[in-house]
Amino acid sequence: MTVTDLENGAPAGPGLEDYFRVLRERWWVVVASILVIVAAVAGWSLSTTPLYRATADLVFERQRLDTALLGVQLFTYESDQSRAIQTAIAAVTRNESIAEGVQLQLNTQKSPHDLVKMVTTASERNTNLVSISAESPDPAEAAAVANAFADQFIMYRQRAARTTVASAREVIQAQIDTLSPAELQGDYGLMLQEKLETLRILESMQDGDFKVVSKAEVPTDPVVPQTERNLILAVVVGLIVGVGLAFLLDHLDKRIKTEKALETEMGVPVLAAVPAVGGRWRGGTDKRSDRPVGFSRHPSLLEPFRTLRSSLQYFSVEKKNHAWLITSGLPEEGKTTTSVNLALSFALSGKKVILLEADLRRPMVHEYLGLDRSPGLSDVLAGTKKVTDVLQLVRADEFLPPEGRRQPGEVNPRLLQRNLYAMAAGPLPPNPAELLASERMAKLTEELSELADVVIIDTPPVLMVSDALVLAPRVDGVIVTARLKSTTWTEAREIRNLMDRAGVRVVGVVAGGVKHGPGYYHKRGYGYYAYGYGHSGKK
Repeated sequence: MTVTDLENGAPAGPGLEDYFRVLRERWWVVVASILVIVAAVAGWSLSTTPLYRATADLVFERQRLDTALLGVQLFTYESDQSRAIQTAIAAVTRNESIAEGVQLQLNTQKSPHDLVKMVTTASERNTNLVSISAESPDPAEAAAVANAFADQFIMYRQRAARTTVASAREVIQAQIDTLSPAELQGDYGLMLQEKLETLRILESMQDGDFKVVSKAEVPTDPVVPQTERNLILAVVVGLIVGVGLAFLLDHLDKRIKTEKALETEMGVPVLAAVPAVGGRWRGGTDKRSDRPVGFSRHPSLLEPFRTLRSSLQYFSVEKKNHAWLITSGLPEEGKTTTSVNLALSFALSGKKVILLEADLRRPMVHEYLGLDRSPGLSDVLAGTKKVTDVLQLVRADEFLPPEGRRQPGEVNPRLLQRNLYAMAAGPLPPNPAELLASERMAKLTEELSELADVVIIDTPPVLMVSDALVLAPRVDGVIVTARLKSTTWTEAREIRNLMDRAGVRVVGVVAGGVKHGPGYYHKRGYGYYAYGYGHSGKK
């Protein structure tokens, strides 16, 4: 995909991996489609009255005894045999005398019209074979009707042939009757008498031009419904419909589902893939008991944040101290948990870290770490407190990974106590954007960078307020957090466009929710003050 495609809002082109992902994630759509269609077909099959079909086969044999015996063609035949067969077989359903004969033969109460409705005829192309089929809920009746129509059709053709010969005989007889006795003894008279005798012989020999090849037998299986075939087709159709519906739903779903897609939409690499663990605080005496932070309760977070830490150490290698800004597009996409866990990971590596809670609208860092919110950043920016007055030492030992999960070079708990400090938000101001854009904030960022090896700044969501964009030029780089199957590709592109227009250096993105667990970031939309992220609600 090109940059132009991204700007125009076209989604990233899917690959084979994406097709398998769609089927893996939406297998239930396929299964549900199959079950629904199979159930519908099965219900129809069970409720449908079985219909049986019996077929009698006939062969067409064109007779030319008229020409052979008389030297003239008394009968008119179609030059095209197929057309001749079609014309003849049409009489089965069109000639009332045939249906009436069937009624008498079977001694049935069904009317000729009802009997005709039971019958169909067919002929095989380029052959002289025809078939007469009858359908009925009674298999024996179907066979009897098919055979009766075959018999009556043959007799109908016999009568038609004999009628033709009789008409010719009457013509010859009329000619003979006009001759005198003397003329009858002449050559012409003898010829007519010979033809008359031949016609009498031919009339007695006419047995029709259709013969039964095989009589209809009583069928054992119905033609409607063909339950087994229908169920197989239902499975196939259900599979096709289900797969199509799964891809349609996936196409309509604007959420980003893979790290590859996230990289494409954001235009920066995924620096870490963080699994979903824990969840939001649900109350209780320990507000940190259910926070997805720290490596003692959540050892699965250890490796992703080691990876993120290692990736960031390659940026601006010429600088000794670094400041990183963490933001997201919308709330509940992991920016605060990323900020806290990244700060812990840097502290664990021996770096002196200051975690700055610059979200002055919905601050959560202090709750995650069990710290006091005041005094804090807003006090320093207001000039009522000094930096040293508001920095709080974080008791990081409870966040450490188990003894066996530490890497060589990572500090012990006693040394870690002096590595991690946090500056809480302080009292929430009515004008957070103005405070963060102030000269005091610029000087504070420089001062914190001198005090610590790494400064991590937690900021509000960038799609809701501009606070992160105000602070971004004062740090070494911005890290955006996004949650798979939550962040949409339109949100990701909007973030990218905002950062590009502001000239912000985005070093990478952290993908959260790589594995789904209960209760982690699934609930979006907590309330905000009117001056908060742009949403109204109660805090």
